[in-house]
Amino acid sequence: TLATLPPDVYEAARLDRGQDRIENLEDKAKSDGVVTARERARLRHAQNVESRRIYRQKHDAQRR
Repeated sequence: TLATLPPDVYEAARLDRGQDRIENLEDKAKSDGVVTARERARLRHAQNVESRRIYRQKHDAQRR
């Protein structure tokens, strides 16, 4: 499991999973050939959430 990995590897894996979720949402939205306004809003929200996670992780007090 991810919890048994060293903290820096665990964090990177978590952020990668977040990006994978966004890519899956994009693929699903594009699957019918039309990305609706609701799908765009959902994608934008997911990207903003992930961006905040990345920022927080990058600027936390944890030593590198």
